[in-house]
Order: sequence, then C-alpha cells, then structure tokens
Amino acid sequence: MKKNTLNNENIICFAGEDWWYHNPHSNLHIMQSFAKNNRVLFVNSIGVRMPSLKKDPYAWKRIFRKLGSLLRYFRKGQENIYVLTPIAIPFLQRWRKEIQTVNKFLLVLQLRFICFFLRLKQPILWVCTPTFMDAAVALRKKFAKCLVYYCVDNISYFRGGDKSYIETLDRCLHEKSDIAFFVNKDLWSERKDVNEHTYYLSHGVDYEHFAKARDDYLPVPEDIKTIPHPVVGYMGIIKAIDIELVAYLAKRNPEKSFVFVGEIFRGVNELTSSGNVHFLGQKAYSVLPQYLKAFDCCTLYYKTDNNFDNYRNPKKFMEYMATGKPIVTVNTHEMKLFQDCIYIADSYESFHNLINEAIEKDDSVKKDRRIEIARDRTWDTVSQEAAACIAMVIETGRSQS
Repeated sequence: MKKNTLNNENIICFAGEDWWYHNPHSNLHIMQSFAKNNRVLFVNSIGVRMPSLKKDPYAWKRIFRKLGSLLRYFRKGQENIYVLTPIAIPFLQRWRKEIQTVNKFLLVLQLRFICFFLRLKQPILWVCTPTFMDAAVALRKKFAKCLVYYCVDNISYFRGGDKSYIETLDRCLHEKSDIAFFVNKDLWSERKDVNEHTYYLSHGVDYEHFAKARDDYLPVPEDIKTIPHPVVGYMGIIKAIDIELVAYLAKRNPEKSFVFVGEIFRGVNELTSSGNVHFLGQKAYSVLPQYLKAFDCCTLYYKTDNNFDNYRNPKKFMEYMATGKPIVTVNTHEMKLFQDCIYIADSYESFHNLINEAIEKDDSVKKDRRIEIARDRTWDTVSQEAAACIAMVIETGRSQS
C-alpha cells in the first residue's frame, strides 16, 4: 500500500453533490481520507442544468434542498473539513456564457475570502464538475499550486444538460488540469491523450462498514424483515433505473420480492400495483448494511441505450461487492472488468435467467473473489493512489519551474 504523500496541504474540493443532503459520494469519501492529514474546503455543487419545473415533479424538492444549503452557507462539516454552499446563478441555456462569467467572479470572490479567513494558502484544487472550470482555472493561475480534474461520469450526456456546452467545458477543464483521474476505464482510455497526466482511479468502498452485512448478529430492520424471500435488492437513488426491466422481472418472478432502498426521483407508478415490488424509501448511511443483509442478490438496473449510463461506474457496486452477495447487472462498460465474479445480462430475458442462477447457484469462489476485490479497494487505498500521483506532478512542476 502506497504511503499517503499529501500532508499538511490545503485542498478545495469542487463537488458534484451536496454535503448536507446526500449519502456519501466518492468525493466525500476521498476528502474524508485526505482530511486525516490535510485541511479540506468542500464546495457544494452549483449544478449543470436548471431544474425543469414542468417535466420533473421532484424539481421543487431539489430547489428547497439547495435553499436549505444556502442558508447554512459556510459551516464546519467535520474535523479538518469545512463546507461551503456558494452563491451562484443556476444555468440557463439562453444566457449560459454570461452566467458562467458572473459565476466565475462570484466563486473566486467567495473562495478567496474564505481561504483568507481559514488561512488556506496555495491550495490543491480538486474539481469534478465542469461548470466550475472558469473559476478553477482562474484560481490555479494566481493562487493554487495544482488543479486536479476528477471525472466520475460522462457528464456531457447528463440528462437535461446542454450537451455541446458541457462537453466544451469538460474538455477544456481536462486540458488545463495538472492531473486528471477517471473512474471508468473505457472513458479513461478514450480521453487519456487529452492530457499526459491522466490516470484511471476506480471507486473505493467503505469496506468495514458494508462488510457488516455478512455479520450473523447484525439485526435486520422490521420493514424488510417481513418481506418474503428470495429478495432481489437495489440500493440507491431511484431515478435512472430501467422501470420497464423491473416491471418485466416482477411479472416473470411473482415468487420473488423486488426491494428498493433509496429516495424516489422518478415515477414508479407502473410498479406500485405489483404485489412483489417494495419501495422502502431513503435510509441513513449507518443502517444500509442491515438492509443489504436481507438481500439474496443485488442488482443494477441502468438503461443501456445512452452514453451516460453506459459509462457509469456506480459507487454502490463496490458496496455490493463488500457484502459478498451475488450481483446481477445490465451490461455496461465498467462491469465487464468483473465478469468472472458477477452476472452480466445482455437482455431482459438474460437478466431474468441470471437472477435465478445467482440466487440458486452462486458459489463460494465467486463470493470470495467479490470480497477480496472490495477488501483491497478501500477509500484510503484510493486516496493514497491519488495522493501519490498528485505529489509527483507537483514535485515535477517545481523541478521544472
């Protein structure tokens, strides 16, 4: 295991999520690991699109959450981590360039003031959202020592976003970064020539936390305890799943219970009439292993007819792996790397067959392999790999200056 080579550094993380309202995303896990030896300013996302009040019935929920974060504005999140919800203008396609210019000014002004207040000198900038590009590049030129691009998704294909504009920001951010990390291997392979310091950095897992699902003495919550087995489970926000696939599987497998643990952000009305489909709602991060313990197999139901979902490397996948439970997934790029120990479906019929195979025929060899992969891929391991690369680039830059 590599030694964490970032010590007593100041890090500004431009996140793609909100500290206050999400279960920990990869950014947060990595920053928590960095915060053991460094100071972190976590900047909540400013988004990549304007919420559609007409098309999205849950848009108001996100708006009110963002307002709640803005009321907090600047707070201490935990030891060595401060959280800022920056004042910025939501993106409107009609005035996108003007808004980007105004937001650059607003972000730089707020960040310079807070860095002065916290005495954060020569920070490392960790950016995962292209809409922060202008502000990050401006800070890099006159203030920061290093600009890191952390690419989690094929962001220009994000639903509802301005594809061509986000794609331009995305490439520009990648080109101007000192170093870039991609969590999807195929996306890394396609983009690595844009910047010579581009690396593949796959997701990690809070291994000790999710391995609790294998504990015989861990209690199972009452709302899942009474659901009949076998339980085909899914954990995570419910908005990008293939509803038609789930409806097909529920109909083909009336003896199985299809359970969803997570907040609903997409209409699932067509599934509510199925007696074997259960939506349990969002649960606290601390109790997720208790729900996973009740699963007989874990699933990933993403649609595969678009470039956003095809390049996903969901954080929940490694969390599933830590439980040792069999995993049935649609066929996306990243999942092919683990085909020796999971079940990858190419069609609805194939998914149906593989669920039965996973529940009835999964063996100890596959289970042990899943556990081994997760055990070796903790968030501390991921942060140490990233830290070693960042330190090398910083040192190389110093020797050439």
